[in-house]
Amino acid sequence: MKRIIIASIILIMIIAGGLIITWLRSSTPSFDNLDQAMEYLVSNLVEKDKSVKNCVLSVMKGDGSFSWSGATGIASQDNQVPMTKDTPIYIASITKLYTATAIMRLYESGALSLDDPMAKYLPEGLIRGIHVYQGKDYSSEITIKQLLSHTSGIADYYTEKPKGGNSLFELFLQEPDRSWTVDETIERARKDLKPNFPPGTAASYSDTNFQLLGKIIEAVTGKPLHIVFEEFFFRPLGLTHTWLIGRSKPQVAPSAKPADVFYKDMNITKTRTNGSYWADGGIVSTADEMIVFLKALNEGRLVSSDTLKLMHNWHKLHFPLQYGYGTMYVKFPRFMNMVMQVPSLWGHSGSTGSFLYYSEDLNLYLAGTIDQTASQSKPFRVMSKVIKAMQLKR
Repeated sequence: MKRIIIASIILIMIIAGGLIITWLRSSTPSFDNLDQAMEYLVSNLVEKDKSVKNCVLSVMKGDGSFSWSGATGIASQDNQVPMTKDTPIYIASITKLYTATAIMRLYESGALSLDDPMAKYLPEGLIRGIHVYQGKDYSSEITIKQLLSHTSGIADYYTEKPKGGNSLFELFLQEPDRSWTVDETIERARKDLKPNFPPGTAASYSDTNFQLLGKIIEAVTGKPLHIVFEEFFFRPLGLTHTWLIGRSKPQVAPSAKPADVFYKDMNITKTRTNGSYWADGGIVSTADEMIVFLKALNEGRLVSSDTLKLMHNWHKLHFPLQYGYGTMYVKFPRFMNMVMQVPSLWGHSGSTGSFLYYSEDLNLYLAGTIDQTASQSKPFRVMSKVIKAMQLKR
């Protein structure tokens, strides 16, 4: 435990130091307008950082006074297709925000309670033994609220490793052609991994939580998850270029396939379609359409303002993130803000380098991706530079 604490402190110092250095070194040239500044930030990133093959960014003021979308780099390495603002992107764990919002709509309609145990909706064969901690089986006690907030203690099927084994992400890299089912991901958490703590006593990010929430949505509605997404979000909001990979298709056929995703220098795009990415990370969208979704959520068009406040019941997760119900909150410590002056943000990040956030202080929406899974801090550096440029032009 002491080693874990020390390692966490070191990680915090590295991330904090890196972000501060990035902020201090980021000298954006003087531009006549914000459009030019945004274009420079995107193109300069891909030009200077060889690990980033493509980047798309969408920025919008909530009052409509400013909006910009742009992209640079190569979307498809096979035929060297350029990245555009309309190129579909794998939004990865930002999907959790959509899944959580679907749960909260069902909560608002009275179809479920957040305090309901997942056992009320899910078959015993699916969840039996998924959380046995120090000899006690908590599987039937875990609530929907604990799944939403990552306080269930259930192991993360995606990043955690069995004793002497590999994480599932590592297995994906080793066998990119293998298909996986959602049930197999849940089975892995139950059979191969150990829970982290008794439910409700701590917080630990787990993709398994959201696979189970997807199953609950299907059980409550009697419909496949992708149909629920289409009925709740995609069609009402006009998200014609947004779909759940492997389950549905966009309303309007995209002009290009989703942009390539990389792990360091390895093209891992094939792994994104292996069947396992679902309620936890399976949506494909565009930067512009992600902002449409977040703006609708923030403005009370998907759930009420009171329900959104519930989703913002923050608790510590890992630096610099706090977590609510399917929502992330980014607030840097005072010592960092004295230098960076970055306002707090809420939304969600994805493992592909995707990001979707809103700043209440600036009334500003930010969305996009760098399609690089090896660095979780780079998207925050991109957003910090955008915010700095916006602040300089105020």
